[in-house]
Amino acid sequence: MTHSVGLLLLAAVGGYWVLERAETHKKGLKRIGRLVAAVVMIVSLVGVLCKVWCVASGNCVGMGKWGMHGGYCPMSGKIPHASPAP
Repeated sequence: MTHSVGLLLLAAVGGYWVLERAETHKKGLKRIGRLVAAVVMIVSLVGVLCKVWCVASGNCVGMGKWGMHGGYCPMSGKIPHASPAP
């Protein structure tokens, strides 16, 4: 858990850095920089919340290609069904 959460938090810091850099530019680039920074920070923090929710609720069934295969994220609205262990 710590590796994925750590990377997501690092991405949020990167988004903040982009936000700070965007403030030094003019109109169009400033607006685009703010938008990119907001998207990066929001997606990163929602990912952290989903991962923490998954671990805290005990619904992390297994790890797959996207990191939360079989886990439950409150943002998705769907509860996955775990396949029986062999």
